[in-house]
Amino acid sequence: MTLPARVIQAVRPAASPGVMAGAAVVAATFAATPFLLPEISTDFTMEIGSTGLLSTAQVGSFAAASFLAGRLFRPRRRLHYGALGIVAVASAASALAPNFPFLLGGRVVAGAGMGVLTWIAWADATRFARGIGDVAAVAPLTAAVASPILGWLTERGGYPLVYGVLALVALVAMALKVDFGELPRIGRRVSSSKSNRVLLVALGLLTLGGSSIFIFTGAAAIQVHGLSPVHVSWALSINAVAGVIATRVPARKGTSWLWIVATAASGLAVGIIESSVVFFAAMALWGFAFWMAVPASLQMLAERSVTPSERMGDAQASMAMGRVVGPVVGGLALGAGAFARLSWVGAMVMIGSGLIVAMVEVYRRTAPPLPELRPSDLG
Repeated sequence: MTLPARVIQAVRPAASPGVMAGAAVVAATFAATPFLLPEISTDFTMEIGSTGLLSTAQVGSFAAASFLAGRLFRPRRRLHYGALGIVAVASAASALAPNFPFLLGGRVVAGAGMGVLTWIAWADATRFARGIGDVAAVAPLTAAVASPILGWLTERGGYPLVYGVLALVALVAMALKVDFGELPRIGRRVSSSKSNRVLLVALGLLTLGGSSIFIFTGAAAIQVHGLSPVHVSWALSINAVAGVIATRVPARKGTSWLWIVATAASGLAVGIIESSVVFFAAMALWGFAFWMAVPASLQMLAERSVTPSERMGDAQASMAMGRVVGPVVGGLALGAGAFARLSWVGAMVMIGSGLIVAMVEVYRRTAPPLPELRPSDLG
């Protein structure tokens, strides 16, 4: 019973409360989507596959905003509060949506605001020794806490109530203090490091392969392992808590690829080994390994950047695009319930990501430092 309290006490972020609250708003909004799609499908008399456009549109605008924000803006209070305001208004409009196209437009707008908030949080994280780990902890911790609440809200009032509450949460977050220090605008020019570009591809492949399996883990738990929806919710909570713990344990330098491969092994076990014990263990390992790998990979990006925050928006955009494509790849691989085939496809993509990261790590140990841009060149 004391585990949740200990986990929360372990997260003592150096970033300002408003920045962390903004990241939590984004995480809660993403966590709500799986609960809402069946409800939206029923309300608008649509097939469940068609309602998936909401997730695609939201993540797509999120990716674009994450990529562009660092090149167009510097973190400012007005920008942060403006992005929160956009999320709040878009979520309120979504709650009142009279039809599906209106709702789709609301999620596009909300995704753009969420992308800006995420870029701000990750850019700000580079100012602190353990800032990347702090921000990384927000998503799994929020998912662990918010998921049962979102499920309850969905049962009580459907998507209008959930989006209304999310709008209220965004407004409350606007009351919290933010402080960004002196973070530069990246502009169009970035570090000439080619290995950083390769890492961005690897991060995209990691989320592509992972999301292709993860989105179907609930179905796999029921059909392959014979578990109930209640068991699935417990497994997802364990996955999230394991992720929070991982963000408090920095990975050793040069081990990012190993954690990516461990994530792939977890995804493979979910679909091919018929055992409830293996399923729960795999979900726990998945959460821990993924959140060991991602902060370590982001730190690798920062090491070859002119300023540590330079590639944070690019990384979030690449990972978001992986999450857009992943469910499509997963659906094609799954076919008529072929969970073993799905797991192999997703795992192979993630292993490919791990091998790419491993090659970058080997290259950086042997290659001479590349000439870098001066911070003054960034504008």
